[in-house]
Amino acid sequence: MASVCSAGAEGRYGTVTIKTSELGLQYNYKEGQLRCHVLQCRDLAAVDSKRNRSDPYVKVYLLPDKSKSGKRKTKVKKHTLNPVFEEVLRFSTTMSELDSRTLWVSVWHSDMFGRNDFLGEVFIPLADTVFDDVSPKWYPLQDRMEPLEDLSYSLRGDLILALKFVPPDAVSSKKTRRSRGALHVLVKEAKSLTAAKPHGTADPVCKGLLLPEKGKASKQKTSVCRKTLNPTWNHTLVFEDTSLQELTERALELSVWDHDRLGPSQLLGGCRLSLGKGKHGGRPVEWMEAAGMEVRLWEQMLDRPNLWVEGSIMLRPAMDKPIYSSSMTE
Repeated sequence: MASVCSAGAEGRYGTVTIKTSELGLQYNYKEGQLRCHVLQCRDLAAVDSKRNRSDPYVKVYLLPDKSKSGKRKTKVKKHTLNPVFEEVLRFSTTMSELDSRTLWVSVWHSDMFGRNDFLGEVFIPLADTVFDDVSPKWYPLQDRMEPLEDLSYSLRGDLILALKFVPPDAVSSKKTRRSRGALHVLVKEAKSLTAAKPHGTADPVCKGLLLPEKGKASKQKTSVCRKTLNPTWNHTLVFEDTSLQELTERALELSVWDHDRLGPSQLLGGCRLSLGKGKHGGRPVEWMEAAGMEVRLWEQMLDRPNLWVEGSIMLRPAMDKPIYSSSMTE
């Protein structure tokens, strides 16, 4: 095995051989909890090569929450490469939020001098997971290829929003009397945004665009929240004069920016909601590439006109070809 490499309070134990970890996942509807049953690991690397042993423990995060309060971990098992934990780690969350969450399970050797050594990890996306099957499964643990500080690159936080299509007969405003309907988007909040600047905070604003339109009438935005990575907007964007049928071939782009009054704003993350067909008017388009919760929430909105549907969507770290320019008028 390669030598131990220090990384602050936690180290990395060389090249990791293939190992496995047995986990069980269950959602408790009554208590609103995801329960991760950590059973055991097999064939872990030996940090103490002379005695052929390690002191392993398991650490779990429900991404994108990487805070200390979001961390769960097992007890340390001494002098073993095949630890049996039999512990249940609990996360309070709604079932709908799990579609945009990823379970990050890592195994570490506990060092008595305070430097812990990495033994392996696995990322488990929870979208489409069937929690009715409580039988445990074996997951192969992998080596960490990227530097420790780069792990959060693709984790940009969650956007919590609600959608509602308002039919023409429910639109009461005189100026929209001839409207074919309207799409209402309640942008509630964002959680665990990643700061784009060294000072570790941001002034987030959320911008919306109903594609393929690019004119001013299709652009909406929230107010700016100052110095926070967990902004609360509770702002409704209204896209008027669109029919339910038209929305089957349109896409809602929502992007979160770090507002800068003196220079260009920086993209913190975004998402595009649509049916994900890849086409508009029979022609291939790049902006109809929605997937996962982006598609499911859009489908729910189309299926339930005049009713709010709510969801939590994990923000993409970058949009392939963002429609918004950061120089858009603030």
